[in-house]
Amino acid sequence: MAEMVTVVVQNSGDSSSSGSHDEWLNSIMKDEGNFAINQKARPKIQKVPEMLRKIKSNEKCYDPWVVSIGPYHHGSHGLQLVEKHKIPMTRQYVMKSGTSIDDVYNKVVEVVDNARKCYAEGSTQMFDDKAFAQMMFLDGCFILQFMYCIAENKREDMGMKSHIIAFVHRDMLLLENQLPFLVLKALMSLRFKDDEGKSIINNFIEHTRALPPLGTSWMEKLLSCIPINIWEQEAPQPELREVEIKDQPVHLLELIRGKLIDNSRKNGSDLSSDWYSYRSAKELRAVGVNFKPGKTHLYTDVKFKSTFLTGKLTLPPITVDDSTKSLLLNLVAYETCPDAPDDFGVTSYICFMDSLIDHAEDVMVLRSEGILLNFLGSDQEVADLFNAIAKDLVPNPYAYAGVKGRIERHYRNKLKIWMAEWLHTHFSSPWTILAFIAAIFAIALSVVQTYYAANPPKC
Repeated sequence: MAEMVTVVVQNSGDSSSSGSHDEWLNSIMKDEGNFAINQKARPKIQKVPEMLRKIKSNEKCYDPWVVSIGPYHHGSHGLQLVEKHKIPMTRQYVMKSGTSIDDVYNKVVEVVDNARKCYAEGSTQMFDDKAFAQMMFLDGCFILQFMYCIAENKREDMGMKSHIIAFVHRDMLLLENQLPFLVLKALMSLRFKDDEGKSIINNFIEHTRALPPLGTSWMEKLLSCIPINIWEQEAPQPELREVEIKDQPVHLLELIRGKLIDNSRKNGSDLSSDWYSYRSAKELRAVGVNFKPGKTHLYTDVKFKSTFLTGKLTLPPITVDDSTKSLLLNLVAYETCPDAPDDFGVTSYICFMDSLIDHAEDVMVLRSEGILLNFLGSDQEVADLFNAIAKDLVPNPYAYAGVKGRIERHYRNKLKIWMAEWLHTHFSSPWTILAFIAAIFAIALSVVQTYYAANPPKC
């Protein structure tokens, strides 16, 4: 939480105003106090910025529906439904650990002081040390047991109906509903060995969203139909990305973001432009740009390649369902926090998709190519979702700049545009192609007949 900075303006009529004036000017130039910017400040679990909450169409996406995690929404009205499940879920976790409940609780107590520092300043004052430790203990065990049941497909052990499980899943990915990862790490150390805890978390993240199938080439599809031992090599496998938990993250939402953004990949950030003339997916297709699903689900895995007549834009496949809007907006909210990475990766991806999607026809183009898997409803609903999410967002101006620049150069090539529009107009369906081939065949046959009529073969 940002501290309140008070600026006192001295009265010019004061006899000591000259000295105070100099002190005031000197204080501005000093790198200390409220004017200091500590670049190495400990990351905190922030609240959603007010500027994002003021957007009416998105305001319900930041608050939990069925369960509170941590102090921000603890005890809120309407969140008692799942609260009663925390104790049996904690009991399950402790029993599976093979350790006494006292030892598990004391493990949390060891890190509770540092856990309190992870939240915005002043947000945990209403909890004494005992109450805060109990909250961290119950919420931590509940989260880990929930993730274990999801990852190991043991949902019946949770004693919750399927729609409640889905709502809990959604609530666990809210910025204001996070638990410090150091609490989860302390609890995992008593139950899981080696990389087992990491595997559970990665498996849970894979279940966070139903992911559409990754794009495959015709050669990969052909090889998948051929027995492996004929070629004595493994069939092509889609590229998967595991979240590396080397530097301890602040919370689970940061790990989710790490699954979607890979800063080691370059998408052409060496180029920049403030204006591009192309617009929607439908318009790009009309000028010869084809769309293809990528081989990963990374939002940074966006590519464009221009050929002699056409272009190919490769985009990561994404599933759009009822939880998509909430997840994306909370990732955006996390990126606006002072201590979050400053690349605005998710924000830039949303804005890039919004530039491609204006209407239902654009969604249909991306859906037909396997880039969008629509579990939300109509194509218009998906278009409205991206338009609503992207409202008032400011992307990284260098994100996808190389891709945008190459699309722009393709778009400005008049010969390519003319050829693409001609092909799109006259050969937009297989029937027109067949009719064109039949017409060529008929003309060729007519030419042959005319030739032989004028030059009959000599017997």
